[in-house]
Amino acid sequence: MATAPEARRSGVPMLRVVATSCIGTVLEYYDFFVYVALTATLTHLFLPSADKVLAASLGVATFGIAYLARPVGTMIFSPMSDRIGRKKTFVITLVLMGVSTVAIGCLPTYATIGIFAPIALLSLRIIQGIALGGEYGSAVVYVMEHAPEDRKGMCTSVLQSTASIGLLFALAVVSLLKLTLDPTSFNAWGWRVPFVISAPIVAVATWVRLGMTETPVFKEMKEAGRLSKSPLVDTLSNRNAWKSILVAMFGAQGGTSVSLYTSIVYMLYFLQNVLKVEPTQSNLCLAGGIIVAAPLYPVFGRVSDRIGRSRTMFIGILLWIVAAYPVFAGIRISVASSSWWSVSALIAVLAILTAMIMAPLPAFIAECFPPQSRTTGFGLAQQLGNILFGGFLPLISLTLVNWTGNQLAGVGYSIVSLLPCLFVTYFSGMRRDREARSRIAHQANSSERLSTR
Repeated sequence: MATAPEARRSGVPMLRVVATSCIGTVLEYYDFFVYVALTATLTHLFLPSADKVLAASLGVATFGIAYLARPVGTMIFSPMSDRIGRKKTFVITLVLMGVSTVAIGCLPTYATIGIFAPIALLSLRIIQGIALGGEYGSAVVYVMEHAPEDRKGMCTSVLQSTASIGLLFALAVVSLLKLTLDPTSFNAWGWRVPFVISAPIVAVATWVRLGMTETPVFKEMKEAGRLSKSPLVDTLSNRNAWKSILVAMFGAQGGTSVSLYTSIVYMLYFLQNVLKVEPTQSNLCLAGGIIVAAPLYPVFGRVSDRIGRSRTMFIGILLWIVAAYPVFAGIRISVASSSWWSVSALIAVLAILTAMIMAPLPAFIAECFPPQSRTTGFGLAQQLGNILFGGFLPLISLTLVNWTGNQLAGVGYSIVSLLPCLFVTYFSGMRRDREARSRIAHQANSSERLSTR
């Protein structure tokens, strides 16, 4: 396995490694989340129903369906990343995401082709899920295998902000179009623009990624003939790998999924569907919160390099649980008084705590697996955790609100979902932190002894 000095001798500046990885990942999340920003419009055009509650639920369910496809992408592309290279794989996933996104922008609506419209939309959402399921793990491992040992948390944490930034771009584009177009024009053709403009951006991002170099760790394994022939089998048949997957699923990844999709995705549905806030206004409030939190990801990533991944995440989860209900209750009061700055400030509170939970996650999971199957293990842990805790959280939360008549029932579900994540992060994650610090100290002592000979 390549050491940190070997990674630094690869001659590629870390800023360039992180920036080029983030460009493509932000674009993929933008493509994936444009659907979120346009859920109300797409539901009206592709899933028409006289029952508005049913129509809204179907629209949110289509968001969740894409999450079921993400493990398929992981099963296809993560082993590919471990076999043929990190770089090649995330070029393929970027192109796949771009093509499917542009295709959504070209779809005929229900009024034109009837039932085939929602079928086509659902099919393309599944393809998007497959692409995203293969993208993120390759990008994280690419950055991690270039990063110095004592900066892995900070370097990989930047990638965690790409989901929020991608959603921010999606909200900005959709809001700008809604502000400049009348409703008739927007429903006729304006909604297609956020999807179609991906085409030239994907072309540029693909060109940038093709110019990237492979990681020093992967090149060393390839030269030494130590690449795995079947990373998926190696992972699924390994008891230690399954322990790592389960700890990540029910701990770090579960905490990340619940906090992210409650604070960002469900928050948007809560504002629009529960509190009946006008879509453009809700987009602007959410964007304000995201802007405040986005720069803090590398800060919390650096904190995790110093005090431990699990300790940082545990503190974040605990604070999020304490803050969530008062924040949602405060948002309801602020909306009633049209205090939009207060709404953005309260959203920012949860977004900051979400950043604290999310930032250490990539390094935490990637460090649990050997380099021969690192992307595969990372992808499985992330996607299984996403399905269990995140993908259908908005749908479940909205359903609870509709069943109980309690506008805050959805956030109650999120708080309960985080409790097992809190316990697993504390009891299992902290032990992994201690083992990681011991391993790093041992490697440092070994390097020091070799240098003095």
